[in-house]
Amino acid sequence: MTPRKSPKQLRTIQFKIYLTEAEKQKIITSVKQEKHNSISDYARERLLKDRLSKRITVSAEYIRIFKTMDYNLTKIGTNLNQVAHKLNAYNTYMLTDEDGQTFKACFEHLKNCYVLLGQHLRKIN
Repeated sequence: MTPRKSPKQLRTIQFKIYLTEAEKQKIITSVKQEKHNSISDYARERLLKDRLSKRITVSAEYIRIFKTMDYNLTKIGTNLNQVAHKLNAYNTYMLTDEDGQTFKACFEHLKNCYVLLGQHLRKIN
């Protein structure tokens, strides 16, 4: 059972608006997406909230690019872990030319990821 509200907390004023069917459906969709219990709760939060939040929707291309970047960053991490393992496992291990090439490849991947992230962040802002 919900606790009793004080007289100041009771909502006694009704606010009525007129909408088109399309507007009503858009609001109902938003209520479901944002997981509100009712349209009233949704409206109160959206209208009375001090800070407005910004909803960002992204395209399939955007998602594809970021999945590719995630894959590339995982590859870089794997390469770095292999080098770190060799350095830690063998006290006498010296970095080889192959290790240098791995570091250069990692740097290039990171640089490409940084450029792509910058491009997409500019689009959001």
